[in-house]
Amino acid sequence: MTSLSYALFNMVVNFAMLLIFIRFMLQFAGLERNHPYVQPAYKATQIVDVFGRIFPTVGSGRVNLAAVMLLFLLKLIDISGNAALAGHGYTPIRLFFEGSLSLILSFLSVARYLIIGSIIISWVVLLTQKMHPIFELIVQMAEPILVPFRRITPNLGMLDLSPMVAIFGLLLIEIFVEIIARNLLPMIG
Repeated sequence: MTSLSYALFNMVVNFAMLLIFIRFMLQFAGLERNHPYVQPAYKATQIVDVFGRIFPTVGSGRVNLAAVMLLFLLKLIDISGNAALAGHGYTPIRLFFEGSLSLILSFLSVARYLIIGSIIISWVVLLTQKMHPIFELIVQMAEPILVPFRRITPNLGMLDLSPMVAIFGLLLIEIFVEIIARNLLPMIG
């Protein structure tokens, strides 16, 4: 029974985090709220609007701090819930640092998969010559992540190296954060 409750708890929390992350990326990419494929994400995550009364939206209305704080809160619930189901406990300081580092790692991982998805979509569109609106949304959500890397990589015409450089850069950042977590968390206790 414990494994069932553990799996159910993780499924619910991870699904909620995925919805909030999609909402964050839709706003970060600057996609319009009235787009027919964007509206369900906004309707499913109306709790972000409630948190938006407390936490502002910065960066020309693109970085929704309410969504980030809600993701952080869900990550803390995830870590403490899994610890409670396993019979362990966390100090508040350790929970804060582990939640922060874990949220950063989750964001980097999902951003990497978003870039890989946009690469695969570009191949599918190239081969089929058809662009579905969902494909367009995924490519647009990956675009703000790729823009800084496009400034670094040289323009080779049809060959775009920025997704490869972005994935490599995100992996390096992920390794760096994991090293910090391995060295910092044992000191906290």
